[in-house]
Amino acid sequence: MTDADTTERIGIAVASGMLKGVYSHGVLSAFEARGLRADVYGTASSSGLSGGLAATGRAVEVGVDYWLGAAAAASEKGMSSVALDSIKEHAPAMCEGLFRPGAPEFLLATSKVTTAEAAEVTQGPGAKALGKQLLRNIFTGDRSWVEENLSAAVFSSHAPAGGTEPRLTADNYEAVSYASTRMLHAWAVPAEVDGEAYVDASYTCACPAREVAAKGVGVLIAIGSDPFPLFRDLYASEEITDGSVLDEARVLVIKPDDDLKLLGVDYAAATPEGLVKAYELGLDAGHLFLDRHAALLGPAASERTGMTGTTVKDQP
Repeated sequence: MTDADTTERIGIAVASGMLKGVYSHGVLSAFEARGLRADVYGTASSSGLSGGLAATGRAVEVGVDYWLGAAAAASEKGMSSVALDSIKEHAPAMCEGLFRPGAPEFLLATSKVTTAEAAEVTQGPGAKALGKQLLRNIFTGDRSWVEENLSAAVFSSHAPAGGTEPRLTADNYEAVSYASTRMLHAWAVPAEVDGEAYVDASYTCACPAREVAAKGVGVLIAIGSDPFPLFRDLYASEEITDGSVLDEARVLVIKPDDDLKLLGVDYAAATPEGLVKAYELGLDAGHLFLDRHAALLGPAASERTGMTGTTVKDQP
């Protein structure tokens, strides 16, 4: 397979992963350090922050510090407070960067609640029990409740006013960002956008690869935080595979070789040492990826590596 022609549009889709998302942030930091800037960034749940930082050129600046702070605060304040506080802290810079002229298109996935009965449960005291049941359903592949009561809603910073595509703006950025993260089993504060109920993106769109591909990109880089197959949602409804084609975009997948739990990083809890190691692992993976696909960096990078548009062979 050959790399993209350097004139092709590049899209990056970053999967959710809660604290394991520190790995994806490392990958994005490596891309930023090497000068790779995507035309479209697709994010969901915890990757909304790291993907937004990459889209605004601040992934390296923030680095692992965000994840160290989030992990420390999670045990003290609960996940709702951690998410709300971090969104509020970063919102001014995010909005300044995401909505300026010439900024990359930024997609932020959510799950919209589509029935009145489900809205009552998800916004009320029964949310935690429902959330636990939905997690148990992952192991049986039961998507029935999700299919009956939720739909993926992917907000775009480039969506035109008055169109059918959900529009991300400076006015709703904080509400959409929180809605994207609200896992029912652990987030106590309900999420609403324009008065309607929403829950975490991962139930319907944990990795918005298909939405990024639909934006006319020639190459789609999908970043996961687990060594397992990368799926569209928690219920494995669609696998995103390396070397496949989505809507005419060639898919390249980056993910860790081993479970980050071995380093001390799980979804909702992590050690400081583990977070640093996982971030560095992502950095290494990002640099190795660009060594192998240097044409994505443009003609100058290709000349430095002696490439003529072909993929660098894996080193032994």
